[in-house]
Amino acid sequence: MASSPSYDRCAGALLGLAAGDALGAGYEFQSPPSGEASMKGGGLGGWEPGEWTDDTQMAICIAEETATGTVEPVRVAGRFLEWFRSGPVDVGVQTSSVLSHSADADGLAASAVNYFGSHPDRSAGNGSLMRTAPLALASLGDDKRLVELAMSVSALTHADPVAGETCALWCIAIDRAIREGRLDGPRDGVELLPIERRGYWEERLEEVETGPPSRFSHNTFVVFAFQAALAAILHTPVPEVEPSRHLEDALHAAVRIGDDTDTVAAIAGSLLGARWGASAVPVLWRAMLHGKPGVYGRPDYSSQDLVRLAVMSARRGEPDSIGWPDADDLMPFYRENWPASSRVVALKEDPGVLLTTVFGAATASADITVSLCHMGRTQLDPVRHPIRIELGLVDGGKTANANLDFTFYDLARAMVRWRSEDKTVLVHCVGAVHRTPAVGAAYLAEKLGLSGREALRRVATQLPTAGVNPVFEEALARVWG
Repeated sequence: MASSPSYDRCAGALLGLAAGDALGAGYEFQSPPSGEASMKGGGLGGWEPGEWTDDTQMAICIAEETATGTVEPVRVAGRFLEWFRSGPVDVGVQTSSVLSHSADADGLAASAVNYFGSHPDRSAGNGSLMRTAPLALASLGDDKRLVELAMSVSALTHADPVAGETCALWCIAIDRAIREGRLDGPRDGVELLPIERRGYWEERLEEVETGPPSRFSHNTFVVFAFQAALAAILHTPVPEVEPSRHLEDALHAAVRIGDDTDTVAAIAGSLLGARWGASAVPVLWRAMLHGKPGVYGRPDYSSQDLVRLAVMSARRGEPDSIGWPDADDLMPFYRENWPASSRVVALKEDPGVLLTTVFGAATASADITVSLCHMGRTQLDPVRHPIRIELGLVDGGKTANANLDFTFYDLARAMVRWRSEDKTVLVHCVGAVHRTPAVGAAYLAEKLGLSGREALRRVATQLPTAGVNPVFEEALARVWG
């Protein structure tokens, strides 16, 4: 693993995948939108708004293995079979055939070979590419292992070598996006393939760079899906003012290509999230995202479960020193290190917005809870906090938080939207000193048209614990003047 991987980017790889998947789900093999897409649900699986499809479900099958710190293809095969036999509502034709003809995990790759033998011209569907992102997280900084894993896990259902090559290229791209902040990683991957295959892929990449993305509208073939996703990314301009908005813009572009919209957007989302981070995935999307884990019949996962799997995968199965992101409850750590103030402050300008500490959040209730610090998996009562989003801001210097300006603006915009729907919103960090008042100020600035500094002053008069973080204050002033 890289010495200091960006866990925001690692989490972004899975969050971006799921966001693209849910965004494209309602348009699959239908008329694509002419403008921005929406998480409207529907589609082939009759999905709920914000629900991810089999693309993310199969990625979770892999991520539940990579999060343990070891990746054995036969164990991934077992996860696939367990998922398939639990009755998912939608499965790709090739994947379904291979899984249905395998008696056990040891025989799954052989079933894929048999399918390849009987369908030589139809054995390179996009089904292994859509799910491959967790393998990159498990192999950061180790190109040889990454390529081997990508190809071997692809071969469990897609024996055509082209599918394996495509997965290897995409995993290398995710690695470069996370570790180096680049989106041109597929060219690095080409150099890792056998010499006789490099010319083929150089030509495919030249086609992508020539564009336009719409030329890849028939994208169930894995190479065309790869090209469609990459073209949507590379041909979408990166905004100068807030570059991380590129994630949202490029995902809309991916869906507009049409055809297998959920899969193309899921593939694109994994690379976009790896580059721009989880903090670039719009909060409104994160609040909506949900879906089945590897097996039907289990409770739905939320976006926070994807963060846990991604970070645990990047950390090779080891949580950090306080147990995040795998611990059930971090409250003992917080009680030991911070004053246990549990006061909850309702903003006088809008009592539907509650500001508090991690201790106050434990006994309060809200329709939507925004945690600005690390939390345990079961730390908050799901009845009191039915929708929870963990953003994990940190107090620190100018580079401590990725996409800080976007985070404040995006969260403030989301809070305005939630309040217009009469939903109560609770915001908390550990001690409500810097992060919580800054987000409260962002909301007031967006809602009331205040300057960032005036909004922060107002919040500070109401929240006794509030202090001043110059980095947050400067960010508020940049966004709201």
